[in-house]
Amino acid sequence: MLKKVREFFGERRILEVDVPLLSKTAPIDEHIDLIELSCCGKRGFLHSSPEYGMKRLLAEGIGDIYQLSHVFRNEEVGERHQPEFMMAEWYRMGFSLEEMIEETLAFLSLFLDLPLDEMLSYDEAFRKYGNISWEAAQDRDHHFAFHVEPKLGERGFAVLKDYPAADAALAQTRWDGEKEVAMRFEVLYKGVELANGYLELTDPGEQKRRLLEANRRREKLGKESYPLDTAFLKALEAGIPDCSGVAVGIDRLMMLRHGCNHIDEVIPFAW
Repeated sequence: MLKKVREFFGERRILEVDVPLLSKTAPIDEHIDLIELSCCGKRGFLHSSPEYGMKRLLAEGIGDIYQLSHVFRNEEVGERHQPEFMMAEWYRMGFSLEEMIEETLAFLSLFLDLPLDEMLSYDEAFRKYGNISWEAAQDRDHHFAFHVEPKLGERGFAVLKDYPAADAALAQTRWDGEKEVAMRFEVLYKGVELANGYLELTDPGEQKRRLLEANRRREKLGKESYPLDTAFLKALEAGIPDCSGVAVGIDRLMMLRHGCNHIDEVIPFAW
């Protein structure tokens, strides 16, 4: 399957890159806790995604790129989660979000021969499966996790898009009627998230504001704030081309491909 993945990207002339796993700074997300370590007398972090390093390459004009990378997250261990797992992440210059969705579905089809079951907005998913609008849900994340997500992709791939602007993270936003939505999508099958993609945010000021806000939200949750990656922000200031990007969990795909019930069955050295 690794060979098929590389052939997929090779046929599309997408260059394989290799950015470091270890950094003195951290990708910041209120929901993702990092694995910290001490190296050469300094505090360090294992990355939760190669995104920041890859975007530094994009700023240098490298063009379309991908990375097959082990990533690390200090979170719950369970049926679908391990602290170390493999991710395929790639960026396409000048791609619309619709083109990125199409290519992501083609990639997923390397592993799972499935049709597109449905494509719907975040709000449509809430109304269809949760019997409520997402704005009306008292605990939106809880309602999504227990009432909406498990019903997505019952017969094939489900594409979820137009997330609330608060969930944009590193995505651009747009106005849809009277509300702002994130230009972000996810692909799920049988309630399992497989891919998470964005029309990438390239505004350095807005990105810094969002990272600082994510740190503030971490502190409100009783979590430690993380140091900003100034090299990443400088890359945005230098200029990143308009592009779309996506990250895909390889271990989950292998789990579903082989009909496994637990991710430990495809990660031989599970934590």
